[in-house]
Amino acid sequence: MEDWREVVREAAYAASVAGMHARRDGGTFHYNYRWEHVQAVVRLAIRLAALTGADPEVVEAAAWLHDVAKGQGADHGREGAQAARRILAETGFPPHKAPAVAHAIAQHVGLWRKVPVEPLEAAVLWDADKLSKLGATAVLHFTANQADEGQGSTKALIEALPGDEWQSRTVESLHTAPARAAGEVRLAAYRAFCRRATREYDGDDLVHNSTQHPNPGMSRA
Repeated sequence: MEDWREVVREAAYAASVAGMHARRDGGTFHYNYRWEHVQAVVRLAIRLAALTGADPEVVEAAAWLHDVAKGQGADHGREGAQAARRILAETGFPPHKAPAVAHAIAQHVGLWRKVPVEPLEAAVLWDADKLSKLGATAVLHFTANQADEGQGSTKALIEALPGDEWQSRTVESLHTAPARAAGEVRLAAYRAFCRRATREYDGDDLVHNSTQHPNPGMSRA
């Protein structure tokens, strides 16, 4: 049997490349947003599993494969769960844990939920997926993706960043204590970046900071 980690990683990468080609009508791309997102989710999920006591194998496998069916149908969670079962069955992954992986993947779709995501492994995948869309690294992901899609102005890149309400509701949807704490910090960092970027673009920092300069009249190049 092949090593399951190698297999799921390759499956996730292949799906991300196929998705990017589909979005670009077969054209070239320089930044694979989906692949960067998946890797971020894996890193976060592994850390959250260690912090919460979730099954690390279930969480890691689910993280790698959570978007394996993205863009292939109306419900990529359900279809991804089915694909995960097929993929894992060809590896050395513990077969009794495959249903938990599939369940977690089926439950991860969306940004907000009115009912809790259960069990713990599914909640960890949910939280890792949502945390990856928050904070400083999320700004890098969003901006790089927009630029690679042809967005050519700084103003448009700033305006394309998700709004504050979107980010706030995402934080509110987090389940585990470590994720909620990190989410609040990431939200604050995101808000600070957006404010700062807008101020610098508009030049408002010149006005707001001028009274703090020891001798603004002498600051000439």
